[in-house]
Amino acid sequence: MRSRYCAYVQHQTHYLLDTHHPDYRDGLTLDALAEACETTSWDHLEIVMAPPVQGNEGTVEFKAWYQQPEGLGVLHERSRFLRENQQWFYCDGEFGPAALKAGRNDPCPCGSGKKFKRCCG
Repeated sequence: MRSRYCAYVQHQTHYLLDTHHPDYRDGLTLDALAEACETTSWDHLEIVMAPPVQGNEGTVEFKAWYQQPEGLGVLHERSRFLRENQQWFYCDGEFGPAALKAGRNDPCPCGSGKKFKRCCG
């Protein structure tokens, strides 16, 4: 996730396309990625949650902050990644995801391994 954020900041469109899973590109092109990179001034990345990887699937929830004429904006996404041949690929994401619900005695969704009530609850 961090490497893809850095690629957006540094306008490395080939890397972005190469790390986007081919089955989920839906016509995504280098030109479209270049336009997205050029029109956004990224400020910083905040990883909200990255639970432990389960097999070859991973999830990362993040907030990518950017500058716009009106002030600071945020892209909040819970992204899904797949690992193939020891390489991670971005698949898709849920924008503005709802908070994960956890019971007091459930494992904390932050991935700490502690009970929710003893960690983030």
